[in-house]
Amino acid sequence: VKTEKELMTIVIDKLGINNKIYSKDSKLNNIDENVIIMNESDYPDKENSTVIIGAHSGVGAKAYFKDFDKLELGDTIALKYKDKDYIYKITNIRKDDKDGKININYNTKGNRLILYTCYPNDKTSYMVITSYE
Repeated sequence: VKTEKELMTIVIDKLGINNKIYSKDSKLNNIDENVIIMNESDYPDKENSTVIIGAHSGVGAKAYFKDFDKLELGDTIALKYKDKDYIYKITNIRKDDKDGKININYNTKGNRLILYTCYPNDKTSYMVITSYE
């Protein structure tokens, strides 16, 4: 059995998160199994990149983002990609309607990371966290 190598790793020390993320076309890039990278996402090494990553919250072994409500402005998140650490600082935490898409302004400067998960105790909303490198 061949083991697939991850594309990158997300590390959030404050929450004890250290999860592999697989390529966009991988069967392992599946929100029911892992932390995922969205098809619309850039990669961290692109200038003015927007990296979009999601995972389940709630309960269970696959609820990788279950403690996201403990994150605060100024906390850091790292992406390990191609032997480099990209460190992002949280600048915004907001709610977004859970309608199958996340509202993102792509006309921004700088490299950013957008994380999303279900909002705690609100099945109609996403929690969206924006961080800049």
